[in-house]
Amino acid sequence: MKLKKAARAIIREAEEQGLMVGMAGLIERKRTDLNYELSDYFRKQLSGYTGSFDENEGEEILYSINEYITENNIDMYPLDFPVDGTDVHLIPITENIQLKVVVADKYYGDGDYSKYVMADFFLINNKATTKDVDTLLRFVKKHLLQGGE
Repeated sequence: MKLKKAARAIIREAEEQGLMVGMAGLIERKRTDLNYELSDYFRKQLSGYTGSFDENEGEEILYSINEYITENNIDMYPLDFPVDGTDVHLIPITENIQLKVVVADKYYGDGDYSKYVMADFFLINNKATTKDVDTLLRFVKKHLLQGGE
């Protein structure tokens, strides 16, 4: 029986190999030439993208991502705000790209909390191309920006 690796472990490995690509100006310490190329390509196509969504936008974003998961028969649980904490997910976009989605709902006490969705990095393999990024761009425009930008 083969166990699936947790998204956090996969992301950690990808970071060590320079395969986590920044979409909003933030970059990982370790990067490959392909990482530079695809990050620049994404940011030129969608300049101004922040990848950060507050709790109001976050509800709509999660709903839209869950529709994508269902429509594409992706074998994963629907995304939702955690009870208290942070969940990290990898959403398959193409064979070569997965979008990192962080869903957080953290209560600090005395009515102080943070609740947001963050989608500002994607994981690549060595076969990823600008065509894969084009598919990611279509996904971002349809499911994350929803008519914005």
